[in-house]
Amino acid sequence: MAEVVTVADRIRRHARVRYIEPARKAGKKAATLRAGDVASEMGLRNRVPAVCSALGSKRFLREARLNLVERLGPQQSTATVFRYEILERLAGDAVGGAIERLPAPVRSSRVATKRGAGVGRRLFLVSCVKTKLPTPSPAKDLYASAWFRKARACVESTECPWAILSAEYGLLHPDEVIRPYQKTLNAMPVAERRAWAHEVLESMAPFLVDIDTVVFFAGLRYRELLEPGLREGGVAISVPMSGLRQGEQQAWLDDCLHD
Repeated sequence: MAEVVTVADRIRRHARVRYIEPARKAGKKAATLRAGDVASEMGLRNRVPAVCSALGSKRFLREARLNLVERLGPQQSTATVFRYEILERLAGDAVGGAIERLPAPVRSSRVATKRGAGVGRRLFLVSCVKTKLPTPSPAKDLYASAWFRKARACVESTECPWAILSAEYGLLHPDEVIRPYQKTLNAMPVAERRAWAHEVLESMAPFLVDIDTVVFFAGLRYRELLEPGLREGGVAISVPMSGLRQGEQQAWLDDCLHD
């Protein structure tokens, strides 16, 4: 079974995608990270000790191919600074965590013909929901509402890659095992939503090279801060259930499944 995605997993992935890999691609041999910057970008209030622990861990150094040159400042503070030597990446090393296991896009005519959804190479993004199983489960199974189950079946029928937009975990591969949680973007301050969107866009970036259109099965709160960045990158946006009320969305999904 896949490992449960923890806060430490998210911190290590964020640091790799946001700092280490861009520096490596730019040919740099060193990188400096400040714990307070990482905590702020991820919206991790009162979790600085967890950030410091993750950034200084042997697992992070191994996954990101780094040597820790020095650790400056207090032991666990927003002012704690980590300085790394960037090593050459080994052949076959992955970047960014479990979400990179998304399958390659496959063209399909289903859903794309419905109510203006995009065509071509598509990535489907489905928002998390309140109703969840009570125990750690693969993300695709954890969300237990009728709406989510229908949305999952609909996007899986396209054979296109898809991922889940989670208020707690960011961008999730459907098979990632996660713990249930209560966080929702609908109750999140705008600064935290911006940090969340920033992390999601960074996690999504490696896949957009092969994507023409991102199709959202998600409400406004889960789209509004992602759409501008996607459009700036030349990716088309499709929201096939835009403007539909809950009951109308259920009917739309039923129609999708019986097409």
